[in-house]
Amino acid sequence: MLKRVITGFIALGFLAIAAVGLFAGGWVWSTFGSQGLVSESMGRLTGSATSQAIVIDVERVGGEIPYLPVTGVAGLIATPAIGAPGPPAIFVAQAPAETANEYLSGARYDVGRINDGEWSLTSVPGFRDLDPPQDANWQASASGPSARLALETATPITVVVMNADGSPPVDVLLTLQLAVPDAVTIAVVLGIVGLVALIIGLLFLRACLGRGRQRGVHEATSA
Repeated sequence: MLKRVITGFIALGFLAIAAVGLFAGGWVWSTFGSQGLVSESMGRLTGSATSQAIVIDVERVGGEIPYLPVTGVAGLIATPAIGAPGPPAIFVAQAPAETANEYLSGARYDVGRINDGEWSLTSVPGFRDLDPPQDANWQASASGPSARLALETATPITVVVMNADGSPPVDVLLTLQLAVPDAVTIAVVLGIVGLVALIIGLLFLRACLGRGRQRGVHEATSA
């Protein structure tokens, strides 16, 4: 009887591990996919009519898989909004606040802030046109019809979004993308652990139920 109880508890333990492993592996795979990427739309960001750039202060960059020591690399993707005026190419860059302020000093731009998925803009008046953005001393930059900027993990940083030729207004769709290269490996490992635990748990459960099976008449007689 005692062996049966112990075997039953062992079976339940392995079945619990199997459930956790299979659920966690499925969640990681469904969230990050086969490429280890997850994207979240940040909505449309439209600057004022005369502003040449939109400035966003970023306080935290990156992400992680809950309960696992794995972090990801964040990227910001900027594309022209549907029906937006101006050139199809977008320029997006990042730099320390002092570098961005030096570039923007005296120019017309907007400061963007996001709260609960909603953007708010504060216009900063100016008296001059911005210099070509490609000539500034950025930490990193990207340009094109779908500009992707890999965000620095050292924060805070300032992100500047503008049309590649510097023309107003700025009207873009922003997407935040998180890349976790190890996500696929983690999902596979968790799935394998879950399957192995499931098989072991079922074997222990079968052994437990087998010990509790009532012997037939012929077994009792032969005993």
